[in-house]
Amino acid sequence: MILSIGLALFAAAPALAQDRAPTAGRSISTLAGVPLKSRNGAPITLGSRIVPGKPTLIAFWASWCGPCYAEAPHLNRIRKQLGERYNFIYINRREGDPDPDQTPAWIARFLAYGGMTDVDYVIADVAAYRRILGKDIATVPEGRVGIPRVYLFDRNGRQIYMSHGFAESDGPELERLVKQAVAER
Repeated sequence: MILSIGLALFAAAPALAQDRAPTAGRSISTLAGVPLKSRNGAPITLGSRIVPGKPTLIAFWASWCGPCYAEAPHLNRIRKQLGERYNFIYINRREGDPDPDQTPAWIARFLAYGGMTDVDYVIADVAAYRRILGKDIATVPEGRVGIPRVYLFDRNGRQIYMSHGFAESDGPELERLVKQAVAER
């Protein structure tokens, strides 16, 4: 109970934004072969979650990450508003299999807090995470994980946005960018 209260207080506190920067137009096709696991542990690739012709939002999270807790309700609101008009790929970044810092109970609590218990999230190990980050790995301070992290690709598969870290004020801007990507033809 005390742990739950502490977690709720920690999640409600504003998170510090680490970085906001548009990135050069990397193609999502370069990431299609990155190996991931389904929520149930079956091997898949990132490309299996991408419907061509739709914008794609890739968001990394972990159940122990305070800024991820702050970001989750914003991502959920975008997801609920835009539905199937874009690809939403929610990636749980793990340190091991199983990750001792992310028990099933902690993951369930995280998803419930964000309103995302119905999300078919996928799992990335450290190697897959590093492949997706590519050159952006340089933005991760030594000894840090660098999440939450969001990548937004337009409907042509060109990367148009990247961020890591999260502050409450970032939510409306991210929502605007995703809606703009969905509206563009």
